Amino acid sequence: MNEKTKHFVARRFKAYYIAAAAKIRPPREFWQREWGFVLFDQHYPDKMVMRRHTALATETDFQSYLREYAPAHAYYSTAVYNDPTAEMAKKGWLGADLIFDLDADHIVSEADLSHYTYEELLALVKAETMKLLDFLTNDFGFADTELELAFSGSRGYHIHIATESVRGLGSRERREIVDYVMATGLEIKSFMVADTTEQEHTAEQPRKADMKLIPEGWGRRVHDGLLDFLHELAAMEDEQALQEIRTVGGLDRKKAQTILRIANDETVMHRIEKGQIPQFAKPIWTALTETVAKVVRVKSADRVDEPVTADIKRLIRLPGSLHGKSSLRANPLTVETFEDFDPLADAVVFTSKPVEICPLRDSTITLRGERYTIAKAEIESFPEFAAIYFLCRGAAELA
Repeated sequence: MNEKTKHFVARRFKAYYIAAAAKIRPPREFWQREWGFVLFDQHYPDKMVMRRHTALATETDFQSYLREYAPAHAYYSTAVYNDPTAEMAKKGWLGADLIFDLDADHIVSEADLSHYTYEELLALVKAETMKLLDFLTNDFGFADTELELAFSGSRGYHIHIATESVRGLGSRERREIVDYVMATGLEIKSFMVADTTEQEHTAEQPRKADMKLIPEGWGRRVHDGLLDFLHELAAMEDEQALQEIRTVGGLDRKKAQTILRIANDETVMHRIEKGQIPQFAKPIWTALTETVAKVVRVKSADRVDEPVTADIKRLIRLPGSLHGKSSLRANPLTVETFEDFDPLADAVVFTSKPVEICPLRDSTITLRGERYTIAKAEIESFPEFAAIYFLCRGAAELA
């Protein structure tokens, strides 16, 4: 980003903050939080200099800082402190919000990222965020009103929980929550009980008692996921189904064929639908449940950003602020508004005024329902919101 481009982008960010600062809601107890900012200074964007250990005592201070400095990136600590301006060891930790950070590069491996469009990555991470919300409300019992969401401004979403029940959790307890939603170390047998209902059998064909998955937590998830998975397989052509089993579960063809026979057995499927789990051979049951857990869990190439969730002193992006690498707003959201949120329309804040840019590389993006494509070295005019996106991405310079 050359100086001309940087000054233009900085001016447009400043115009946004002058107009929007009063509408951006600071986090609760913001005066006890550490703030960090990356500005459009002489180092940006080659070197991202974080100005940390800042405190903002009043809402006036908060709004004035945003208007005056118009940061490229704005963050605050998930923790509250006695003295947020002190060095870390002397701040006096009082507790921390529980934060989940889901990003596309946590869901898709680094090697596969280039195979997806930006729009596809956003759709993938939104689906995983929906799963995580279901875990938090149904398994952990958080109310919708206790969950605050935000678009990251780039390729993901953040979930904030600031209730007193989580404030005092240490890193180990927070990591256990991540393990649960990721199915790390999951033992399905701990969610199973013997089925005590009367079962049909004859002297000629005795049968061991079926097991049942308990109707809560991972018991419910495995049961529902098992049914969905087997029904989907039964609806496919055999070879397609076998390939799906082997791709999702990483299984050999013999085990895949056994699972497909189960999916096509109406008697067995009827028992599973009633909640009964037949006494499958252990290797098959293990293969089935591990495959289903991979589908049902919150997916991640590594983990839901565990360092963020487990870190009790982490900085997180300010909802309502702009992301300096995309120009998109980190929209604050609720559980109710999340499903219909479209980041490539709802997080776009700049005008449609034409701006000429000189592309440095080929790039494309859909914003506000229109597809915009740039080709290297061809000076073109675009709506301001699209032009600034390309400038922030480093794909173009101001003409």
